[in-house]
This record gives sequence, structure tokens and C-alpha cells, in this order.
Amino acid sequence: MNSKKITWLVVVRIVFALFLLALGIWLFTVGKMYSSIFIGLLFLLVIIDLFKLLYDYFNQIDKVILSMLYDDYTIDLKRTSHDHTYNHLVDLFEKNKEKEANRASETLIFNQLLNGIDSGILILKGEHVDREVILVNQYFKNYFDLPNLTNWRFLKPFIPAFCQVIEERNFTEFKTTLDIQVNKKERQTFVVQTSLSKIHGETYYIILLDSIQRVIDSKENEAWISIMKIISHELMNSLAPIHALAYNIQEISKQEDISEEDKEDIQTSVSTIINRSNHLQEFVERYRKLTMLPTPQKKKENLAQVVDQVLQNFLLLAKSKGIDLKTSIPEGIDFLVDVSQFEQVLINLMTNSLYAVENAEKKEIAIASYLQQNRLYIELSDTGTLVDTEIVKKIFLPFYTTRKNGAGIGLTLSKSIMEAHKGYLFYQQKEEKNVFVMVFVL
Repeated sequence: MNSKKITWLVVVRIVFALFLLALGIWLFTVGKMYSSIFIGLLFLLVIIDLFKLLYDYFNQIDKVILSMLYDDYTIDLKRTSHDHTYNHLVDLFEKNKEKEANRASETLIFNQLLNGIDSGILILKGEHVDREVILVNQYFKNYFDLPNLTNWRFLKPFIPAFCQVIEERNFTEFKTTLDIQVNKKERQTFVVQTSLSKIHGETYYIILLDSIQRVIDSKENEAWISIMKIISHELMNSLAPIHALAYNIQEISKQEDISEEDKEDIQTSVSTIINRSNHLQEFVERYRKLTMLPTPQKKKENLAQVVDQVLQNFLLLAKSKGIDLKTSIPEGIDFLVDVSQFEQVLINLMTNSLYAVENAEKKEIAIASYLQQNRLYIELSDTGTLVDTEIVKKIFLPFYTTRKNGAGIGLTLSKSIMEAHKGYLFYQQKEEKNVFVMVFVL
């Protein structure tokens, strides 16, 4: 039934109903009571038929609209041969049905990707403390043994320290480290990073949580592979010529008469073997220095005094090269440290920074510190050329260096010293500066 046909059927019934109404009133006025009652019954039947006609038509349309409104695309709709309006509605239904199927597929893939990531992801919706949890990925659930959660307040009993930090920051964007007790056992350090997004008037709060230990384990595996490549490269560079020269000496020694020229070859070969052996010895000595780090003998020290004592060694050199040294260390910060080992860390980092700013337009090195989340942060920054992204991945590897005369153990040794103190050392770029951050857990 098309729209024109339904319109004509409605018009005909209305006209016929009006005619019967007028006829019934006339018959009533002329005293033909029974005839007027009969016409009145016909009038009611026409009205009922008109109501049924409109009800069936609009109920069919309403069924399609409600299905789309509540995302129920299970009903099977068929087009008619005459009703173009209804057919257009069916086309709209099918189009929305296809979009919903695509959206469901994309959501499934999206969830699979998020659940496959080795980092915790939590997404909240809303702008009040009573926020809706719309996604908790599998890593987050498994790590903290969480059930399915629908609201922020249900999460708080499971990881209260984590929730407290988020609420103290008033659900703003930030990045920090946090100690969280896992499954009522050991406390672990996590990196927490949050971001805010507004989509179609709704506020979404995204929280990323990553275990520092997991990152360290992953990086250590990559580091060992790189170290083995470096060691293999160094050994082959020395052993290959030693082997060749030793074989040459062996062949010469088999001769009954050794000429002066052969004697010179033997002397050159022996000299080269000694040089390569010395190089190998130096290489092994550097490696031994990394692996034989003594246990820190920690004592209570004042941070400002320790930093000032180290900087005294660099003042004349910095002044001669026009380098500005700045410190921002609050007084009264005491911490447990093996002062000789920590001084070695500062010396290594200062040496790198002096090299980095040597040819910079603005030559500035700064040391600052602050306390946060039961941690002492010490930042050493310089205005040298920013370290390339590819190089950042390798700077803590043993024997890796970009300096012509560098040994490639300074940063590795510094990182090992910080880890021996139960802290850590990392590199970042902040305000167009190179920044090495030393962290002590207080």
C-alpha cells in the first residue's frame, strides 16, 4: 500500500463517515429513530475501520523505527511493490543494519587489540567521581585479579592507592610513577599516564598503566642480544688477524732458511698480535668493571653537598669552554647512598653533557632535584643537540658510544650503580633539552 493509496482510503472513509453522521442527524430530527440508530452504527463501523487502517499502517512503520532506535536488527523486513515510503524506510533500516554490523566488527577488533597489549588500559566515561567504566583490558584485569567492573567506585577496594592518586589529581592529565601492592603481596612500581578526550559532548578519561619491571625485563632481553653482537664483533675483529698472522708465522718457521724479509714479517706479525691482544685485554677489563660492581655501602648524605663537591671538579673546565653550570637543589634533602659510587654517576653524566654542549650555541648544564611520591628525582640537563631517537634506544648498552674516544661504559656503569641502589636512571627530552633523570626510592 503506497502513500497515495492510503491517503485516498483515509479521505474516502472520512467523507463517508461525515455523510453518515449528517444522515443520522437528519433522520433523528425527522423522527426516524431506528433508521438514525442504524446509520449511527454504520458511522461507528467506518470510524473503527479508519482507525484500524491507520493503526496497521503506522504500527508497521513504528516497528521499523523502534528497531533502529534500540539497535535491534534481528527482524526480517520485506519490501512491498507499491508503498514507496515504506520501502525507503526498509532501505534506511538495511543501511543502519550494515553500519551496526561494521561497527560491531570494528569494536571486536579494537577490543582484541587492547586485550593483546602488555600494558594496563582503563577507560572511564563521565565527569564526576561516579564515572562509568567502559573498558578494562585483560592485562589490567589479570595483573590485579579484577572482576568485571562497571563503575569507578567498584575499582577502589581492589587498588586503593592507584585510585587515590587519580582522584587527588582530580582526573586531570598527568604522568607519574606509583607503588602499588599486587594481590596483597609485594609492592611494584608502575608508570601511570592519563589523557582526556571529549567526543560528541561526552568526556572520556584514558589511563595507561605499565609495570616498570616488565619494561626493564623486555629491554634487558634486547640489551643482551645487542651486547652479544658487540662482544662477538670485538672478538672477531681481534681474533681474525691474530689467527691469520699466527698461521703466517707457523708457515715461515717451517722453512730451513729464514730470510731477512721473513724475519721482518715475523716481527710485524708479532707486533700486531701484541697490539690486538692488548686491545682484547682492555676490552675484557672494561667488561669486568661493569660486572664486578661492589655492593653499595650506603650512608646518610646531604644531596646539595654531594652535588656541589662533584661540580667543583668541573668549574674550571666549564669556565674555560664558556659553559654555564646551574644547580637547583633544595637544602635539607638527605638520602642513603654510597657517595663514591653516586659521585661516579654524576661525573659520568657531567662528562657526557660537557661533550654534548661543546659546540652548542647556548652552553648550559643544570642539575635540579625534587621529591615526589616517596621518591627523590635528580635531573641533569644540557642544551646540547638532542639525541636521535634511534640512538636513545642504545645509549645504555655496554660499549656503545658516539664519541670518537669514548669507551661506551659510562652510562651503562651509571645505570648499574643506580639499580644497585634500588633506583633507576633514564633519559628523556624536556623543553628541547637532554635530561638524564636519577631516581632514588626513599
